[in-house]
Formats: sequence, C-alpha cells, structure tokens
Amino acid sequence: MQTNISTIKRFLLPLLLLMAAAPFVLTSQQTAQQLANTHAVAKEQSQALIGLLKVTDELVGDQADNAMHLLKANASALGSPAVSGYVRMAGNTVPNLLMGSIPVTNNYELVDGVTAISGGTATIFVKSGNSFVRVATNVKRESGLRAIGTVLDPNGKVIDALRQGRSFSGVVEILGEPYLTRYEPMLNQAGVIIGAYYVGFKVDMKVVRESVQNIRQLETGFAAILDGNNKIRFLSSHVGRDQAEMLLESQPEGWEFIQEQIPNWGFKLVIAYSIDEARVAGLSKSWAFILLGTTLGALLIGIIFWQLRRLIFMPLGADPAVAIEVVKRIAAGNLQADNMVARPDTLMANVLEMRKKLRESMGTLRNNAERMRLSASVFDHAHDGIFITDAEMRILEVNIAFTEITGYSREAALGSTPQQLGFAVYEPDFFDKRIQLSQDEDAGEWRGEAWNRRAGDEIYPVWLDIFMVRNDAEQLINYVGLFSDITEAKQHQQNLERMAYHDPLTQLPNRTLLSDRLHQAFSRAERTGELLAVCCLDLDGFKPVNDSLGHEAGDHLLVQLADRMNKCLRESDTVARTGGDEFALLLNGMTNVDECRLALERLLSDIRAPYMVAGESVTVSSSIGYTVFPFDHSEPDTLLRHADQAMYQAKLNGGSCVQQFDAEYDREFRDLRQDMERIESALANDELCLYYQPKVDMQIGKVIGMEALIRWQHPDLGLRVPITFLPLIENTDFSITLGEWVIRKAIIQLEKWQAEGLDLQVSVNIAARHMVHADFTERLEQILSEFPQVNPAKLEFEITETAAIEDVSGVVRTMNGCKLLGVSFALDDFGVGYSSLTYLRRLPVAVIKVDRSFVHDMLQDSNDLAMVAGIISLGRDFRCKIVAEGVETAEHGLQLLRMGCTIAQGFGIAMPMPADQVSGWTRSYRPNEKWAQAS
Repeated sequence: MQTNISTIKRFLLPLLLLMAAAPFVLTSQQTAQQLANTHAVAKEQSQALIGLLKVTDELVGDQADNAMHLLKANASALGSPAVSGYVRMAGNTVPNLLMGSIPVTNNYELVDGVTAISGGTATIFVKSGNSFVRVATNVKRESGLRAIGTVLDPNGKVIDALRQGRSFSGVVEILGEPYLTRYEPMLNQAGVIIGAYYVGFKVDMKVVRESVQNIRQLETGFAAILDGNNKIRFLSSHVGRDQAEMLLESQPEGWEFIQEQIPNWGFKLVIAYSIDEARVAGLSKSWAFILLGTTLGALLIGIIFWQLRRLIFMPLGADPAVAIEVVKRIAAGNLQADNMVARPDTLMANVLEMRKKLRESMGTLRNNAERMRLSASVFDHAHDGIFITDAEMRILEVNIAFTEITGYSREAALGSTPQQLGFAVYEPDFFDKRIQLSQDEDAGEWRGEAWNRRAGDEIYPVWLDIFMVRNDAEQLINYVGLFSDITEAKQHQQNLERMAYHDPLTQLPNRTLLSDRLHQAFSRAERTGELLAVCCLDLDGFKPVNDSLGHEAGDHLLVQLADRMNKCLRESDTVARTGGDEFALLLNGMTNVDECRLALERLLSDIRAPYMVAGESVTVSSSIGYTVFPFDHSEPDTLLRHADQAMYQAKLNGGSCVQQFDAEYDREFRDLRQDMERIESALANDELCLYYQPKVDMQIGKVIGMEALIRWQHPDLGLRVPITFLPLIENTDFSITLGEWVIRKAIIQLEKWQAEGLDLQVSVNIAARHMVHADFTERLEQILSEFPQVNPAKLEFEITETAAIEDVSGVVRTMNGCKLLGVSFALDDFGVGYSSLTYLRRLPVAVIKVDRSFVHDMLQDSNDLAMVAGIISLGRDFRCKIVAEGVETAEHGLQLLRMGCTIAQGFGIAMPMPADQVSGWTRSYRPNEKWAQAS
C-alpha cells in the first residue's frame, strides 16, 4: 500500500529531492576518490613485495643449484649408486642403497657435508615400491630428531616428476614447513630410478617477513603471503592470525582482496582492506555538507507534514491516496487484511470495518464449498463401494466403485434396496434386521463379512460396513454402506493355508498335514475296526541322479514320482513328502495284511519304471517299510516311527524291497543301531587305528609292502579286530566315510615312511559299497592332491570278487579311472567267491591274492594244494603277480616257492603291527633259511 509520500510528491517532493541531492553527490565523489586511492596503494605494495620475492628466489635458487651440484659430486666420488638387498630402518624394511660399496642408509656425512658448506638441508631418498624413503637427511622433525624413515608425500607434485625421471624445483612443504627445493632422480648404471637427491632452504626470510609485517591499509587492512595449501606464512603485524584466516576464508562482501601469484613458489600474496572503512575515510572529508543538507531537509519536511495533517489527514482519517486505493481494491473484490488502522469516527475507519465484515462472509462461503468438493472427491474416487440409502433402505446415491464391483449401473441402483442388488445373498433377512436394530437409539454400526451376487450372477465375498446417520433430533435419516471385494484376500488366505500344509515342490501333503491325517485315520480305524497301514518310503539311487544331472533334474524326478504314486494309490490314501527323497503313505480301509503288501509291491514296481529327466532315461528304486494297525497297537506317532525303522531294515537288506515292522526284530535292530552308532563315534573319538602286516619277497628276502588293517582300540574291550565290527557297517554309507579315512591315514603313513627312507607299497582294502560309489575316483583324486610328495603307485587297493560282480561295468570304469591316477588293484580272497574267468579277464587287476584258507591246509590237503597251484598258473597266464596269504610256517613258504609263488604274507612272517614298529621290523628282517633251499 502507498504511504503518505504520495501527497508529499504532489506538493514539495521535487524541491526536497533537489535540496538533498547536492551534498550527497559531493560525498559520493569524495568516497569514490578515496576508494581508488586505497586500491592503487595496495596494488603498488603488492608489486613491490613480489619484486622482493623474485630477488629472494633468484638468490636462494642459485644457492640451491650449487648445493645440488655439490651433493651429486660428493656422492659420485664414492661410486655409482646401486641397490643391494634390504635393511631395517625405523621399524620398516627398505632397499639397501649403496654409493659404490658404501651404504647410504643412516650415513649422514654426505648430507651434512653439503649443508656445512651451502647451508639449508639435504636428503638422500631410496625408492621402495612406488614410495621414496628418506635414508640420509638432516631435515628435522618438530622433536629435533632427523626425519629418517619418513616418505615423500605420495600425493604431492614432486613424486610425480621423480617417477617420470624429471627434476623438480620450487617451494614444497616438508614435514609441515615450506622449503625452496631442488629434487633430481637417482639412476643406477642401467638407467633405472632407484632413489633421489634433495637440497632445500626453509622459506623464512627476514626481509620478506618484515616487509609484509609493516604493510597496513587504513586501520584494519593487512597483507598476507599464503603457501600452496592456503596456509599463512607471513602476515601484517597489526592483525591477528585467526582474524586474518577467517577473513581470507570467507572473503565477505564488504572487503576488497587484491591477489597476486608468486612465480616458482606456488605462493600467493593477498592485500585486503575494508571497503566501508575506505568510504568512511572519504565521507569524513565531506561531513559538513551532509550535515547542512540534512538540517534543511528535516526543516522542510516538518513544515509540509504539519500543513497536511491540519488540512487533510485528520478529517479523512488517512492519506487521500491511500483511502482511494482501499476503495478500489474492495470494488475489485480484494478483501485481504493489510494491518491498516484508522482513527475512530473517520471515513477511513468505516471503510475498513465494512471490508472486514465482507471478508468474514466470503471466508465462510469458501470453507463450505471446499468441504463439499472434498466430500464429493472422496466419494467418487474411493476404491471401496459406497451407497447411501434413506431410512427405508432405498438407495439414494452410489459411487463409481459401487458400479464397478457390483456390475449394476447407477441408474439401476437408484431406488432399489441393497437386498435387491444381491447383497448378503445367504442371509435374506439381513437388511430387515438392520432396520429393526436401528430403532434402538444406541445402535450405531455393523461390520463383517458377507457374500454378494454380481449383476452377472457371480458370488463373491465382501467386507461390509453399515452405519446410520441421524439428525439433530436423533431421528434416523440415512444408512451409509461401505464394502470392498475381498476375493483376492480369500484366495491368498487359501494359498497360505495350502503352503502351510503342502510340499511346495511336489504339492503333496507335508509333515504337518500328514500328522493331522494320521490322527484322523487312526481314530477312524479304531471306530470301524479296519486296518490302517502306515508306510515310510525312501528312494534308492536318487543321489547319483541328483549328483550327475543336477538338483533341477532331481526335483523334476521327484515331481514325476509324486504324480506316479498318486495315480497308483486310491483317492482315500495319503501320499506325503517328509524330506528330500523320503515319503510317507497312509493306506486306509485295508481288509488284510496281504492286501497292503500287494499294494506296496505294485507301487514299488511302478517306482522302478524309467523316468525321463533332462533328456535322459533314469531309473530309481525304493526301500519301503510299513506297519499295520491294530496288529501294531501303538500310538500314531509310534506307528510312523515303526514304519521308519522297517524302512531302514529294508535298506540294510539291500534296498528295493518292502519290509514289514517286526517287534522282535525291532529290539535287535535297536541293538544293531546302537552298535553302529558306537562304531561311528569310535571314528570321531580317534579310537580307530591302522596296523600293518608285511608282504615279503621270499626269494630275495626283501620287504616289498604292507597291508593296512583297521583295529579298534576299544576303551573297555581292548584291541578289536575287523571281523568283530566291520560287518555291522558293510552295507551302510558309513563304510564310505570309514574307507576314505583309511585311505587318508595310509597315505599319511606312506609320506612318513618315505621321509624315513623306506620304499614300501601299502595295500588298502576297499568295501563293495565304497567301490561302486559314483564319486569314488573324484574323491581319491582330491585326497591324492593333498599329498603331492607321495607317489600314487605306492598305493594299492584290494577288492573282493563279491564287490566286483555287483556292478562289473561300474567297477571296471572306476578301476580304470584310478589307474590313470597311478593307483593299482589287487583281487583279494581269490578262489572263495565266484572265481569267474570272465570277471578276471575284464577286471584290470595287477595282483591276485590266494585266500588264506587254501594256503593254510595245502600241506595236508591235496585239493587245496591243487587249488593253489591252479591260481598261481592262472595268474601267470593273465600276467598278474601272485601273493599268498596265510603263510604260517617256513614249510608253507618253501612249498610256495617251489610252485613259483615268491610273494607272501602271514603270521609265519609277521603279525600285524602298529605303524611305529614297521621301520624297525623292516630293517631287522631276515628271511627263513629254509627258503634258500628252493633256489
């Protein structure tokens, strides 16, 4: 709003401005002249200082060049620079820098000799990696100690030049202080940078400092020289360092800063002075003119306002121009308040009161309109369906979401009742009850789930809220309903329930649902007297499929298996997945045990059928254990455990079969399982060890190898031989773990004997289950790689005919893979098994071992003698070495030598012994004298 200046302008303002302008024009001229003079003086002072610094740079620069020349000459006199080995210095290892044959590290004669003549400081650096380390220097730390072991600033401008083989000269900050420096790279005879020379003079010249300290611009102006890090080196003496740093950093608008760069130093000179102070200095010269102009202006303004107030302002209550402006704004619709006040009972006071009342009325109207627009926007854009009815439940209005959810148009909905539009279809009297309850004045809102029917006849669930609207007299005038389609929420809830009770891969019931169905089936069997079969199923051969084709292929096989089992069994039966490849079955309504067994045999047959997985045809089988209620009159959870135990027995029986739970056998099984667990704990507790039985060449009297034989050092029963515990684990996966342990221990012992100078081959017995394992060769290769010092040819595996014929093709493939690694094979206990020449021809064995039972009785039994002779002849024909087991007397050895068998082992040669006795026994071994008769 315009003020009273509008009236003054019409009368006396031109004259007033003219009278006031004259002194200010003069003042402005004086101030401008003062600013120009101050700037010129500051510029002259800066140029003078720079000239002084240039002279200083030339003088000190010549001195630095002479010092560098002297340092390099003295160093060259000692010999060519070179690096030889490393030395410890200041807690670090650095290259050993030599001048000729003289070490430079901690040798201060070079640097002190230069500075004694030229002054300043000198340093010899050695290059360590990408860093340059001070190995001889007289640069001092703040503590006064030499800066030995410190490194050249890795981020500074010097190190880049040195790394590129270039010299550097200029001002550099060293350990927090500026130096005027010279750096030159140090090259060995091959031209490789191995260090650097340095000379420098600390920048603290007295003439420069005093010149800067004496500079003063006006009262507060100052001069400062800043280094490359903007740190103040020299400063005018009349200003504090903190104040100067604050002004230089913030550079406020009221100050003038004249900056000049100092060549070759990386410094800059700054002269600063206050512009306001310069103006004040100019203003002080023209104060009399300002005082006169101000006095005249004040007198003239006083007279004008006295006349205006008496003639115009008091009757009107305001400036006339202001009053006219207010009336125009009211006429244009602008009713905003502007903090204007007027004297009571004046024209202006009445105008302002009228404007206030108009503004209040317009505000009320706008608020009401805004609330109406907001309510309409919420109603139209709400995602929930909304309907408003009268007191008789006839619809008065619906929103857009109502028509989208129900399928009824607005026109079809108006005048109808919610019941007629398919609301609460399963409760015909739902809305009648709402009307009855609304008669109670305390009745308010109802909310809950309901089922509606769309216009297209589709039933869908909703969450429905209905509340009543009453007037000021508490009379019911409207119902308002809000509802949302919760179909997706219901489906999500069903999916969550399915996920909670079904296996995500196969969609079969999981353990939770199995337990629920088991208890239901158990209760039904108790009521009806029917048989209930509880079965546990574990796949045989699934792991090789998973390992060879991948987990995705394994998952695909499990999905096919689940579908196959569901089709094989009845709808009333339950198939559940309880683990990776483990399943449980509930067969309800069986009439006899035979029916149950036939169903499981049929299921087993279907499981054995080939599967197409990852483009390949694969087969698996299953071990199935089951128990039948009420013959097994146990609780539901116990029935499931019994079926699991029966399944485990099926696996021990070789797998791929059906096994019914037997209570008597269960007791034996528990004892067996305890024994197996005790054997497994023996390995974990380091109770197992290897004994070694020698194999000798009787003809030449030499120990050629050892057979590793496992022993159990039982804490209560003493030393146990393999026959007392190995049969218990022969067909279990633990036999593989134990087999790998034996191989590893034997190789470790081979490595020790090799270090002692013993050249022996060690034989290790491999169980059938271990031999046919899919990754036998890969695991062996991994173990051998851990012992690169051991020759694999010193390791021999002994396998039995039984192990070989279980899977001849697979065993041959494994043996060939092991032979490529350098490991050989022996056929153990030959003659007591199938002894098929076909197998012997196919198996790549290097040694045939004659079973001890034939050797033991060959001196008395001609049949055994003939058997031994036949095996020796057979080995000769197949180009295999023959090793005879069970040599208990010198006569046994003599007879074997006469038949052409030279290698033997047995109690007559040596009993199995601990590893620490082998070396002494081998060195002291002498063959039986009778064996010399055979030659």
